[in-house]
Amino acid sequence: MEKKGDLLNQLAIICDLIENLNTEMVSNIITLELEQEAFTNAFQFIQKKYGRKIEKPNNTFTITIGTVDIIFNKSSV
Repeated sequence: MEKKGDLLNQLAIICDLIENLNTEMVSNIITLELEQEAFTNAFQFIQKKYGRKIEKPNNTFTITIGTVDIIFNKSSV
């Protein structure tokens, strides 16, 4: 399947859907396990979009969109 749209727009849509689920949630957390290259690409893309230079994480980083925390983990496989 073809992948369309930029990462943050796609995640914003997903976060909006999660925030509007018809249920009571204690927390809203999405965890993404990524291979090395995808992890690096995601970090660089998000860093560029936010316009800040931060130190490259070793194995994990987190962003928050609305009330949803998105955790990016580097896969150990």
